[in-house]
Amino acid sequence: MKRRLLYQMRNEWRSNIWMIIQLLIVSVILWGIFWLFIELIAVKNRHFGYDLTDVYVADIKFVPKTSSTFQPYDSAHSYYTDRALLRGRINSLPCVELTGMGFNCMPYNYNYSGMPVEYTEADSTYRYNGNNRAMTPDVVRIMRLEGLNGETPEELASILERGEILLSDFDYSFYNPAPGPECFVGKDVMINRDSTYIRRVGATVHGIHRTDYESIFGGVVITPVGDNDWAAQFIIRVKPGMGKEFMETINAEMLEQGNVYLSNLQSINRMRDVAHVDITNIVRNMSACAGFLLIVIFLGFLGTFWFRTQQRVAEIAVRMVNGATRRDIFRRLLTEGMILLITATVPAIMIEYAIIRGEVLSWGLTGGYTFAYISIPVTFCILTVMIIAGIWMPARKAMNINPATALKEE
Repeated sequence: MKRRLLYQMRNEWRSNIWMIIQLLIVSVILWGIFWLFIELIAVKNRHFGYDLTDVYVADIKFVPKTSSTFQPYDSAHSYYTDRALLRGRINSLPCVELTGMGFNCMPYNYNYSGMPVEYTEADSTYRYNGNNRAMTPDVVRIMRLEGLNGETPEELASILERGEILLSDFDYSFYNPAPGPECFVGKDVMINRDSTYIRRVGATVHGIHRTDYESIFGGVVITPVGDNDWAAQFIIRVKPGMGKEFMETINAEMLEQGNVYLSNLQSINRMRDVAHVDITNIVRNMSACAGFLLIVIFLGFLGTFWFRTQQRVAEIAVRMVNGATRRDIFRRLLTEGMILLITATVPAIMIEYAIIRGEVLSWGLTGGYTFAYISIPVTFCILTVMIIAGIWMPARKAMNINPATALKEE
């Protein structure tokens, strides 16, 4: 049977070659698309070590002294007292759980404030570079930030309250200095190469990503912000499920106090959507491309095997008269389609392996080329499903041929 099948396929070599070329091209393109999809899913679902559910963020603004609306201060008041009163008012709202302040402390923006951290030991200087995220201890509690050694948010907040700093882990596949951040814990370090700015490293924590799809390339340095320190962001955690009520309750008057006001109040979910808009567009476009190619494969096999079934009516009838079952007829057509797919897959895998080895394509995420290899069988399986779907209707028609009627017509 196999020899007869191969002989018959050889007689249809022109259409088979075009089908193989089509499958080869589509297989390589879909492999690249599925590689991206698989990596995005894996990166998006990793453990981040913090929880931003029910969090809102606003910008802290000050009325300049040159403005006509500026309200002069006496000796007992300042911008900081206005800010403290504003924070207290928002804290008192029934739907608010906690507030905090900071600079560059929230994810979903592409700011990078580089900060070197150094200490010298035995005539050797060790350096750690990271993105500085300054925050009040309450922001650690709001984010529910976790320590790498099991420290709770409360314990980490206490470390910041003591004036110590926190260092994060980072992706060693991109950046591999020595020593790692754990070697800085308990050391008094110099920050920003300023010998007057000495802080103790209290613990290591999970890094705060700029987006859900980006690695911690160099690390994160979390420094404390005090009540009389400058801050650009106002962070609010509302009680579970009360975000809508909070946004309905808050108004412009509540967001102002003296010469201090909050602007651009938005949920962290909104910030996430804005930060991910480029990736969302890429996924949408890639999905449309992948869907189009899969439809092309489906229609290609549907049309080809529908035509071949029409041409083989007499042959199928003869086979059925000689004992072939309907299942045998279906299996024969399906085997023919799988031979075409396997024939195309072998050179496709060679091309994909060359792309991987030559580092021609990289999506710049954290999985390296692990997901590139995973996407090879995924692509094969999905194409198999589309080929089976394309052959199903012609095969059903072939299975329903009445041998007596077909032979009589011949």
